[in-house]
Amino acid sequence: MTFKFAHIADVHLGFEQYRLPYRSEEFKNAFETAIKKAVDEKVDFILISGDLFHRSNPSPQTIKEAIDILSIPKENDIPVFAIEGNHDRTQKKISVYHLLESLGLIYLIGFSEEKKENEYQITENVNGKLIVKGIFEKGNNSIEIYGMKYMSAAWFERNNLSDYFKPNGDAILMLHQGIKEIMDNLYLETQRDYFEISLKDLPDEFLYYAMGHIHKMWQTNKGYGIVAYPGSLQRWDFGDYEIRYRWDGNRFLQQSGCDKGFFIVEDFKPKFIKLNVRPFYDVKIKADENVVKSELKRLVNYIPSEAFLRINIEWEKPFDVSFLHDIFKVKYLHIRTKFGKHRTISTKGTTASEFFTPIELKIIERVGEKDFEEFDDIINLILEELNKPINIEKEKTEKNENLQKTELKLEENIKVQKTEENIKKITPNKKYTLLDWLK
Repeated sequence: MTFKFAHIADVHLGFEQYRLPYRSEEFKNAFETAIKKAVDEKVDFILISGDLFHRSNPSPQTIKEAIDILSIPKENDIPVFAIEGNHDRTQKKISVYHLLESLGLIYLIGFSEEKKENEYQITENVNGKLIVKGIFEKGNNSIEIYGMKYMSAAWFERNNLSDYFKPNGDAILMLHQGIKEIMDNLYLETQRDYFEISLKDLPDEFLYYAMGHIHKMWQTNKGYGIVAYPGSLQRWDFGDYEIRYRWDGNRFLQQSGCDKGFFIVEDFKPKFIKLNVRPFYDVKIKADENVVKSELKRLVNYIPSEAFLRINIEWEKPFDVSFLHDIFKVKYLHIRTKFGKHRTISTKGTTASEFFTPIELKIIERVGEKDFEEFDDIINLILEELNKPINIEKEKTEKNENLQKTELKLEENIKVQKTEENIKKITPNKKYTLLDWLK
């Protein structure tokens, strides 16, 4: 008797992509469609491999959406096993996942502070840690479901997965991690450094590794098992395109991206179920104004009106690109330009703090983080800075101190300059003594 289950990951409920509220609705619809398709397939159980939510503190509206959708498999007696991803995990004892679990909508897998013993969960003490694993029985057969929430690379420097996860029979391992070998073979613009482990770090003898975190569909082998990423249900950004056009100097070359969806797994063999989602088109051209206008006008008929479109234009001399809004009648248009020759300014002997204020350094650091997606944090940083009380006396003191430092430095430079001039006045052939130098 074989097991049949659905493998879903990276749902990101509540994500108002590009600050568009209707995108959150589309992310919800994709999840609902996936769950209904899984129920229609009469699966034994469902796996959600992390990032069910876009944030660890989802809005009440988003939580209600999750409850409504997860009630569908519950009403059909289909258990849902889940782990927390990097977007929705929390360091607190209780997360929104625990709320869903208390309602009987999911069964949370991984390290725990309390024992859980029921029809679908058992708890083991492994190396001094309590680990909750899933259990599903069908006829005389049973399968164990191991897993844990997202862990940073630092955790893997101190721990080995094999020390905690050792299957006794047929078993599945759920993880929300990036694998280096997959990142080396799968080109991802915005997730290129999203890996914490290698294939060799995965413990052996699991029949299926239900992965999450990487937003494109991918699968490979680990021993007799299959390592599978279903990818995100919706397109994450323009790097996760449906169609990409690249100008080669004579024509546009078309490149197809990955489909979006999830896996139905039977006898531990995944079958991809495609979802119809918002199309993302990405166009890049390096040419002068006349070529850009004529070639992009030809491309209009190949891009559907419901698409999200990004256009990248590069040339030596700047020109007006506002005409793009007139010719492309798409749902969302994002234009990026790069004009002129750029050169790097050498700043030898200087540090970033000499050029930027503390608040600017904070903003630069935040934007540089790989999980940066929205500008809410940046706005809050700026508002906090603006709301700080101004200490006029302190500012005056600091200005006076800086002025004194500048004057002292000028005086020192003048003295050095005069000394150098005096040294030059001494002729090399003249015999001089220490007194001459002192003068």
